[in-house]
Amino acid sequence: MNYLESLAKLGVGGAHPGGLKLTKEIVAQQSIDHTTKLLDIGCGTGQTAAFIANQYACSVTAMDIHPIMVEKAKQRFLDGEVPISVVQGNIEQMCWNEQFDIVLSESVLAFTNISKSLASIRNVLKSNGCFLAVEIMVDESVGESDKHAIASFYGFRHLLTETEWRAKLSHSSFKQINIEQPSLNPLPITIDEAQDFHFSNSEIDEALDILHQHQALTKRYKEKLPYAVFRCTK
Repeated sequence: MNYLESLAKLGVGGAHPGGLKLTKEIVAQQSIDHTTKLLDIGCGTGQTAAFIANQYACSVTAMDIHPIMVEKAKQRFLDGEVPISVVQGNIEQMCWNEQFDIVLSESVLAFTNISKSLASIRNVLKSNGCFLAVEIMVDESVGESDKHAIASFYGFRHLLTETEWRAKLSHSSFKQINIEQPSLNPLPITIDEAQDFHFSNSEIDEALDILHQHQALTKRYKEKLPYAVFRCTK
């Protein structure tokens, strides 16, 4: 079992850095109403998608490559009576063409071929559409052995510095590229902003062990793996 499979088995909601609390701050800065069409790629169990659909009454499509995540997202939307379209697919090969006003990606791109993913994201955005992302950045001081250890545990295909992220986004023809390290309000998170779990019926102990390894790794490299919010336009 790898890290992503453990998240699927545990059905972790809000697994991305900053969790739902950060998501709320990100989307609050966008102009979203009932006419907005938003695509949540790498949606996981659908926590973010459900919040946005309920909060803004806009059209939301949720997408993930992992079948267990897709099934758990569908169940969340069914239980909450949230009208969200759920798609299982690879974000490197999305077939929509200029259909979405906003594409949201929370800790997803590092697991993919970033160049292919960015090209695919740009293709599905409408003209002047907005790409929002939360992604890990690696500090330039991190050595190759540490990079290898981090990438091997998580299954990252890329660990990029801020300079490298900017270059990737620019090369993919995104405009108005803003990369900001968020400063969250230090007040305690609310119950609905906390991680939620939707356990599978098997392999939970192994999945929990991997989650504990993740927590230890996060603590060890806290200063070396900052996360950032990307805002770009097509």
